[in-house]
Amino acid sequence: MTEPFILSVLYKGETLQLPAQLLLQGYIHRFKITVKDTDLLFEPDEEGLYRAVSMEAMAAGPMPAVDRDLLQLIQEQLAALSA
Repeated sequence: MTEPFILSVLYKGETLQLPAQLLLQGYIHRFKITVKDTDLLFEPDEEGLYRAVSMEAMAAGPMPAVDRDLLQLIQEQLAALSA
């Protein structure tokens, strides 16, 4: 399942079709989700919940402004996929 896929999220009455991909690195997995032309990585935290990390932030850049409600909806969708 490392092939690109579309993650559908209902946000403010509109269904967003977000390009996504599962990234595997050894025992670690992350999801790359593209939101508003920005690639975000979602990785599991210590509690098994997903947190958003900007790919630019991993290169010491600023986290782009993405609505918190949208991030939470994406996190919930990813948790449902992983269950």
